[in-house]
Amino acid sequence: MLTFPLYAGWSLHSPLTTAVVAIATILSLALCLLYLWLRPKPLPGIPYNAEATKSLWGDLPAWNRYAAQNGELSSWLGELCLKHRSPVAQAFIHPFSKPWILVADFHEAQDILMRRTDFEKPQFLIDGLAALGSFHARYKTNDGQFKVSRQIRQDLMAPKFLNGYIGPFAHVKGLQIVKLFEAKAELASGRPFHIQKDFARVVLDIMLHHAFGDEYEESATEPQLELLDKLTPSSIPAGSRDEPVNFPEARQSLFFEVLHETAEVMERTTISPTPRLSHWWWSKQGWYKKIVEERHNVMAGLLKKAAANVRAGKAQSALEHMMMREQTLAEKQGREPRLVSRNMSDEMFADPMTGHHTTSSAMTWVTKYLTGYQHAQKRLREELYATFPQAVHEKRPPTFEELRQARLPYLEAVIEESRRLTPFVIVREAAQDLDILGHKVPKGSQCFMLSAGPGITLPSVPVDENKRSPSSKAGKRWGVWDESRDLKLFEPERWLVAREDGGYDFDATAGPQLGFGMGPRQCWGRRLAQLAVRTVIALVVWELELLEIPDELGGYAGLDGISRQPVKAFARMRKITPYEVKAQSL
Repeated sequence: MLTFPLYAGWSLHSPLTTAVVAIATILSLALCLLYLWLRPKPLPGIPYNAEATKSLWGDLPAWNRYAAQNGELSSWLGELCLKHRSPVAQAFIHPFSKPWILVADFHEAQDILMRRTDFEKPQFLIDGLAALGSFHARYKTNDGQFKVSRQIRQDLMAPKFLNGYIGPFAHVKGLQIVKLFEAKAELASGRPFHIQKDFARVVLDIMLHHAFGDEYEESATEPQLELLDKLTPSSIPAGSRDEPVNFPEARQSLFFEVLHETAEVMERTTISPTPRLSHWWWSKQGWYKKIVEERHNVMAGLLKKAAANVRAGKAQSALEHMMMREQTLAEKQGREPRLVSRNMSDEMFADPMTGHHTTSSAMTWVTKYLTGYQHAQKRLREELYATFPQAVHEKRPPTFEELRQARLPYLEAVIEESRRLTPFVIVREAAQDLDILGHKVPKGSQCFMLSAGPGITLPSVPVDENKRSPSSKAGKRWGVWDESRDLKLFEPERWLVAREDGGYDFDATAGPQLGFGMGPRQCWGRRLAQLAVRTVIALVVWELELLEIPDELGGYAGLDGISRQPVKAFARMRKITPYEVKAQSL
């Protein structure tokens, strides 16, 4: 028998060689078993991509291929359900984790969000918001602290508070952004420019005034206006007509930098596969400790001023109204009110932090759609001028009171249609083993309500009505879209219903929409956001024409995060008046 020396004294039949081979075989078998164990495991009966189960990375390769062309996770999830022709599907996005459960039926999503108690706030979102401290959005719905936090906030979305206190200030800020855009347009001499940061400045001012009133004196918008006032057209670098102008940015205060950096940390933490670990890592960094320290220093001063005002019987800002509610609650419970506390600080800091991010995105998207759909812009401007003939006659924009009291159905439809086309996914966690449209879903599963999916932005998929939950069967149905019309197109008319007198009204239930969520955990600041967007957009369209821009600066691609941000946000504007429009129409 032949033997082959491996090195000095080894042969294939030596005891040592046999042991090595045995160990290698065992290790190979163990690695193979580990690989099989780590591969995605689909839940029985729920459609999925078969190729995703053949790799440790699940659906990530397919998602990466899609992202290279389209870049939007929410759209990919919706198209996955459309591909399987199923209102429920599963996707493997995070390696070594349970599959995501996708719900692509509006009526069932509505039932889950509004009526079913076997779903909860997802733990990964609670962990993802850790940078904001302890505030109402981080509590479970069945947590008593969630109800208490909402209770002390109950005055802040009341019409009296919004219309009497916030609305007039939002109108002032709307006029400021018009002035800012006018300055940019004049300096740009017909060239496009960025708009998203401008909307973010204005909305931040609105949110800070809502939160702290006159006690917070810094402005995000005014320094930028002052900077632009110092520029001249000759100071702008030369470029072609379609080349965007990059205007200099005014220096921000340290507290504004804190807001910005906190938003960045929150977004990165939320999308992390391990949010709790990610936040722990950020919290150990020196720069993060610095922004946390500055945040608490500023908030401590604002809380002390607000508490002094409340004790003197004054309550104007949101913080002061919350403190008054806390006083009332403390009196009922027989304890001392906690006006200056970390919890009160966290509750109030979260509002401008999250609100300016989402609301400014909404304004930017509306502006983009009105730029891309010129006929919609023209119709909206005509509605505004026809509704306020006195303002036209007096050569001024409408006042806040005029805007508040007016019926502006096409403006409402424009805003709602923009929201329909720019949604982000709403997630709930299965609080127990449960059923969704006949599919068994285990406790702890992350269930995604697809607001950019079948029935909303894509054609519907068939649903077995017999498999709906009892509460879903009993629930009131909203309208459905006419799917003979392309659901991806911007058509505000979808939201309008004809009246017998030949006019039309805006109908918020004309079709499915999940933009603000639903039920006890719907967006708390919805009314404030709607007021701000409605006021600012009306003033911008009244005063400025949004001119067409080149295709390479347009498009509607978005990035999914704590809100859906446009990849490109450019506009080309020029000053316009109602009198000029009338002359053009003659």
